[in-house]
Amino acid sequence: MGKYQDQLTADMKAAMKAGEKFRLGVIRLLIADLKDKQLRGQSDELNEEEELAVLRKAVKTRRDSVDQAEKADRQDIADQEKAEIEVVQGYLPATLSGEELLAKVRELAGEIGYEGPKDMGRFMKAWMGKYKGLAEGGDVNAALRSL
Repeated sequence: MGKYQDQLTADMKAAMKAGEKFRLGVIRLLIADLKDKQLRGQSDELNEEEELAVLRKAVKTRRDSVDQAEKADRQDIADQEKAEIEVVQGYLPATLSGEELLAKVRELAGEIGYEGPKDMGRFMKAWMGKYKGLAEGGDVNAALRSL
């Protein structure tokens, strides 16, 4: 098993022992997502990057659900999805925000010679190659626009 799957399995056992039903449910869903990815890829084991992609997708899916629930005026569902996001984010590496993000964006923009919106695609390609997973795409885009 991969690093994240091992951690999730250990946390699942701990949540069972502690009687944390909500956390246990979220962890079980994440483990199922990882196993589904394994089956689709027909591989015995996912590498760390593939596991991270599954976890990031889980956060993104839940964020979309929060948006939809808030538009439908279903705050109860939105609150539950937000709580699930917090559990999933506990497994993801820390992301850049604020000044750190702005500094990295400024540095990379200087490296590639970013001149404006026409260079956005080139910038994002370079960002993904160098800093993939360190920040949400929307946050990077906002920081880039603020330059």
